[in-house]
Amino acid sequence: MKNPLHPFKGRSVLNIAIDFILFFLLTAMAGIGFLIKYVLVSGVQRNAIYGSNIDLNFWGMDRHQWGTVHLWISISFLVLILLHILFHWDVILCLLKKMIPNKTFRVSFFLFTPIAGIFLFLFAFVVQPEQVFHEHGYRHRSEKISDNIEEPVLENNKDTNFEGAKEFEVSSSKKAVKQQEPVEELEQHHSEVHEFEVNGTQTVEFVAEKYNVPVRIICNELGIPERYSNERLGRLRKRYNFTMSDVSKAISTYKKLN
Repeated sequence: MKNPLHPFKGRSVLNIAIDFILFFLLTAMAGIGFLIKYVLVSGVQRNAIYGSNIDLNFWGMDRHQWGTVHLWISISFLVLILLHILFHWDVILCLLKKMIPNKTFRVSFFLFTPIAGIFLFLFAFVVQPEQVFHEHGYRHRSEKISDNIEEPVLENNKDTNFEGAKEFEVSSSKKAVKQQEPVEELEQHHSEVHEFEVNGTQTVEFVAEKYNVPVRIICNELGIPERYSNERLGRLRKRYNFTMSDVSKAISTYKKLN
């Protein structure tokens, strides 16, 4: 099989340039991977390190935008590595003939390699994600609050009046119920709010369409001009000082009234 780029065979300078570009693209991919993993950390780690209502940017871009840069660098790397293979096609054929003398195996290898490569490149468009549900943290906190209700212990005194002890038990029980009520109300409130999944990568328009709420309702509740409804909530919340919980509350309030 003849090298399709045979006229370019003598361009050694171009080959060297491609090799150096491949090196820099590969190191950039690794560096951006480290940036996303260890610097622009995800929500749970970010809240633990910096506190809530914080976005992490580098050069004006968040981790999702750097993920897009990482994708395009990967595609550029793939294009150049294919070009590199074409430039060295004669050498590759010669080496494979020595490595795989059997023609049938060699042809099978040539067929399997591009098919496997195309599958690995496009498999994300044919798979479905697994849906994993987690209990919200507020439930654990509410259980902890209810378990920590202090109940005074009656001393074992011979002179203690039975009627007084009974009355004390009733009052303690009422006190425990009164302390339990806010916990149950809090749990119910969080339950309603957390029905709506909202994050900083979404826009007001996306959230409004997803949960069938007018855009102007959400914008009014958050104090956002409607002209910014197509911007990401993560950027808007810095400018207009709201949280993702406020967005969920706006949706919940509208659903209750309608």
